[in-house]
Amino acid sequence: LLLIMARLGGLFAFAPVYSSRNIPAGIKSVFVFWIAITILYVIPPGYAIPQGPLSLITALILEVCIGVLLGLICYFTFIAIQAAGEIIDLQMGLSVATMFDPLFGATVSIIGRLSFYFGLIMFLILNGHHYILQGLIKSFEIMPVGSPIHLSPVTLGIVLDIGTNFWVMVVKLAAPAVMLIFLSDFAFGIVSRVAPQVNVFMLGFQVKPSLGLIAIIFSISLLTKHIGGIIGTLYGDMLRITQS
Repeated sequence: LLLIMARLGGLFAFAPVYSSRNIPAGIKSVFVFWIAITILYVIPPGYAIPQGPLSLITALILEVCIGVLLGLICYFTFIAIQAAGEIIDLQMGLSVATMFDPLFGATVSIIGRLSFYFGLIMFLILNGHHYILQGLIKSFEIMPVGSPIHLSPVTLGIVLDIGTNFWVMVVKLAAPAVMLIFLSDFAFGIVSRVAPQVNVFMLGFQVKPSLGLIAIIFSISLLTKHIGGIIGTLYGDMLRITQS
C-alpha cells in the first residue's frame, strides 16, 4: 500500500487538476490514500516487497519517480496550451499585461491564462482526469510495484518525441491568430511606405488585439479539435513510457 501511495503521490504532484494548489494538501492525502486502497485489490501482485529499510526507501523513491514522470507527461499538455496563448499574447502586444496565477506560482499573460482555463474545461469535459487514472492503473500492470526500472535510450527517445509533438501542437494552436496578425503587419508595412505620415506603430497597438480576438473566436472549433487531440493522446503516451 505504501509503494502504491508513493506512485500516486508523485503523479498527483504534477498531474493536471489533481495538482491544483486550490485543493488543500490534507484532502489530496486522503484522496491518494482512498485511491490506493481502491486499486490495491485491482492491480496484479508485484515483485517481492523490500524487506530492509534501505531497499524500502529505494523502492519508494523509484515509485515516486515513476509517478512524477507520468504526471509530467500530463502536465506538458497544459504547458503546450498555455504556451500557445502566450505566443498569441506576444503577437497581440498584450505580453506586458500579466497577472499572478496561484496555480502556477508565477505571472502569466491574459490569453495564456484564458487558453489554460479553456484547456482545463476541455480536459474535464473529455474526461481527461479519468484517462490519467486509467493510465496509472495500467502502469501498475506493466510495471508492478517494487519492480526494477531499466532506463534505456528508447525511453529518452519517447520523452523527446512526446515533447516534440506538444511543441508542434503549440504552433498549430497559435497559427490562426499569428498568421492574421502577420498579415496585418504586412499591410501596415505597405501603408507606411505609401503614406509615411500615418503613425503605423500606434495604429498597430489598437488593431492587433482586436484581430487576435477575432482570430481566436473564429478558430474555436479548430482549437477544440487540437486540444481534444492532445488530451486524447494522454493515455497512449503514459502507456508508451511505462512499456519502454
